[in-house]
Amino acid sequence: MPLPPAKTPAPRQAASSCLSYDTLADAAKVTGFELAAPDAVDGYDTRTIQVVDDKMIQVTYTKGEDQLLIRKAAGAGDISGDYTEYAENNTVPVGSLSVLMKGEKGMVSVATWADGDSTFAVDAQDIPMTTDTMSAMIEKIQ
Repeated sequence: MPLPPAKTPAPRQAASSCLSYDTLADAAKVTGFELAAPDAVDGYDTRTIQVVDDKMIQVTYTKGEDQLLIRKAAGAGDISGDYTEYAENNTVPVGSLSVLMKGEKGMVSVATWADGDSTFAVDAQDIPMTTDTMSAMIEKIQ
C-alpha cells in the first residue's frame, strides 16, 4: 500500500536570536551601546543578561517563577513586549525623563521611556510596583 504524499510544513516566522552574556560590557560589544542597570534587585535571586537579535539588551531578574525585565534598544518605540490594555496610563516625570507608567489599582506593571536615541522599558507584570518604587528603579537605568 503506497504512503500518502508528504505534507509541506506551514511557513514559520523566524525566531528571535537571544544570547546570554556574563556582563553588560560584553552585551554592549554586540549592540554598540551600553546599558547601566542594577547588579541586583531586592527580592530577586538571579540576574541574567541577554542580547536579542543583536539590537536590544535585556536584563532579567528572577525570583522563582516571577521576573522583572529591563530593556534598552536604539530608537524610540515601545520595546516592553507588554501590549496589555491597562486601566491606568500615566506620564510621570523621573528626573529629566517623561516616563509612561501603565498598571492598575495604583500599581505599575510596565514603564517605557526614550532618552536621546535610546528607548527603555521596565516590565514588572509579575510583581507590580508603586510609582515611587518604579521611579527609583528608573533612576538607576541608563
